[in-house]
Amino acid sequence: MSGLIDFNNVYSEDSLSLVLFTTLMTILLSSVLVFTYDKTTPLLGRTQNFIQSLMLMSVVTATIMQSIGDSLALSFGIFGALAIIRFRSMISDPRDIAFIFATMAVGIACGVHSFQNAVVGTLAFSVLIFFLKLTPFNTVKQVKGNLRLDVGDQPGNLSKVEDIIRQNSLSSRLIRYRLTPNPDGTESTEYEFAFILRSIKNGSEMQTSLHNVEGVKIIRLMFEDNYSMLN
Repeated sequence: MSGLIDFNNVYSEDSLSLVLFTTLMTILLSSVLVFTYDKTTPLLGRTQNFIQSLMLMSVVTATIMQSIGDSLALSFGIFGALAIIRFRSMISDPRDIAFIFATMAVGIACGVHSFQNAVVGTLAFSVLIFFLKLTPFNTVKQVKGNLRLDVGDQPGNLSKVEDIIRQNSLSSRLIRYRLTPNPDGTESTEYEFAFILRSIKNGSEMQTSLHNVEGVKIIRLMFEDNYSMLN
């Protein structure tokens, strides 16, 4: 790859210049990751502290790697000290964990002066994130729902309910059902479904259609708040 810039030989003689160059490269590449995260993550699904942490984490990682250098004893000492720190932040989205590892990878690559790997890895990761946003694997606009209802004792009600759910959802499945004895000796059957709506408008259409089925009583109809209009 002689056509590429040999980042590994930049400022090889001046240690201070190399440290400054490493820090600037880390900030630049982590800014690309932050930009990617900002443009592909809904506003309701993130915090500003997390975005700041992405950039800060890469700089700290690069600084640690530069401090360690080739010293095995120093590496054990630093990582032993870091092991004392307890991180109690809860990260609910595995996608955020991928960005954390990406920023740490940038910091490690820059810290050991493997700048080509850092640049190529950052660009590949960012392009892949934008590509996934345009594919069916993008789950940002998927509205998941949960429906619990009593179909009554009229024959065919369950089939009507299943048809309504199928018409308004991309995917659905029966989670559980429960038989409850009534005081008059009959039994009422409750069904619970999980589904993914075709669009956010299908939620109200599903509710209206279910109300129009005689004998069906909706006990609970709930949607997850993971939809963003800003995507």
